[in-house]
Parts: sequence; C-alpha cells; structure tokens
Amino acid sequence: MNTHWSQPRTNIFAALLLLRSALAAGMNARLIKARNEDCDHPIKEKFEDEDFRNYEFSSGLLRTRAEIYNDTSLSDIQKCLTLNFKTCYGTEDAMNRYYETGLLSQDNFKGVGRSHLVKVSDMVMFLTTIGETKRAEMFRRQYLTGEEAGKNHFYDFFRYKHGSEWAIKKFKNKLWVVELLKDGAPKARVPWAVTVLNIILYPLKYVPRRSVLRMDNYKIITYRVGDVSHGISIDIHVPKRFSFN
Repeated sequence: MNTHWSQPRTNIFAALLLLRSALAAGMNARLIKARNEDCDHPIKEKFEDEDFRNYEFSSGLLRTRAEIYNDTSLSDIQKCLTLNFKTCYGTEDAMNRYYETGLLSQDNFKGVGRSHLVKVSDMVMFLTTIGETKRAEMFRRQYLTGEEAGKNHFYDFFRYKHGSEWAIKKFKNKLWVVELLKDGAPKARVPWAVTVLNIILYPLKYVPRRSVLRMDNYKIITYRVGDVSHGISIDIHVPKRFSFN
C-alpha cells in the first residue's frame, strides 16, 4: 500500500480533493480506507507527558519569569518545569530515591554525577533543614515568593528525553487516503465525485487571481488568469513616490 501522496483524511470531500490533485499530476491513484497507523504519513498529535522524571536538562538561560511565560517556543509543561524545578547533580542512588519517594539528601547536591530534576520547594525545605538558609532564601525569592519575578535570573530549561513528543493519533474508524498504484497496474476508475468536482472547479480557472509583492520603493500588483506557463498576467507597478529625477 503506497500512501506517500498525502496524509489520510476523516472527511471524504477533503480526500476527494487530494485524489483529484494526484490524478491531475498524472498519477494512477485511487481512494481507499485504511487505519491511520498503517499509512505512510499518519495524522499525529502532540502529547505532553507531565511526569517531570521523563525530562532532562537542555540549557540554562538568563530570563525573567514574564519572558518565560510569553515564550511561544515552549510548551506549557516546559514552562511549568522551568519555573518550578532545578537541575541537580548527585549519585544515582540519591536520584532514584528522590524520584521514587520524594526524599532528598546531600548526595543529591554533590555538583557532579547524575543530572536530575528537583522541585524547588523540596530543595528550599531541605536546604533550610541542613542550615543552608542563605542559599534556600535565594531560591525562595527567585521561584516561590515572586519578589524577584521581574529580575533576570538563570533558569533551567528542559527537553523530553524519550524521543519525539508526537504520537500517531488513534481513530476508531478507518480514514480515507490516496493510494498510488504501481506502474503497469490497471488504470483506477475515476470516482464520479471527482468528475463532478472537475466540472464545478473548471470555471475557477478563468477567475483572475490577485497577488501583491511589496518592495522598498514600490509594490507590484499582479492579476493572473490560468497557470504560469499558459496563463495571462497583468502587472501593475505602483511607486511610493513620484519624481522627475
């Protein structure tokens, strides 16, 4: 099954348009129903794993909290991790103990060893308990109280450590997809719906299409009928200012 032409579609009319484009390109193609996961380009959806243990340190950047909130390149879970967790280095046993029980020890803060995430509120409580009040207060003011939200601080940013966060979407029913047939295979029968679409869309070839190219000193407005090689176009150059110089 060769479904490289396009992604599957849940709507048969959208699938018919894809089939029409394949036939127009000279492909021997037909429309079939198949499971999304069996297609060459399945529909995918992004999921957000909320388990902090499945993330790892990516980078440390100087930011304010507002800049992190407004960063559109970060997902909601990434923002949450950055604003609530720090990267610590310690022994593997200490990391596993914290990840399993939530208990911290000085072995979590050796500065070398296994990198792992520690929730700032847990860190502040532990540092206060062992008498490192100055360090605890520094993290409290940066992360917990909001007193220094407008100041630049170094924050840790994290990435998902189990590969892609995109997963193939599961559908209850099979979807419509364009299948390309092998050379020499019998010519696929063109569905009557594609013929109807061709009849409906044919007059649109003769409706002028307008495009605008904006340059520094002028703009070009183009009206085109037909395609690039066989159509007719009219270009109108409009300068921003007129001069006799």
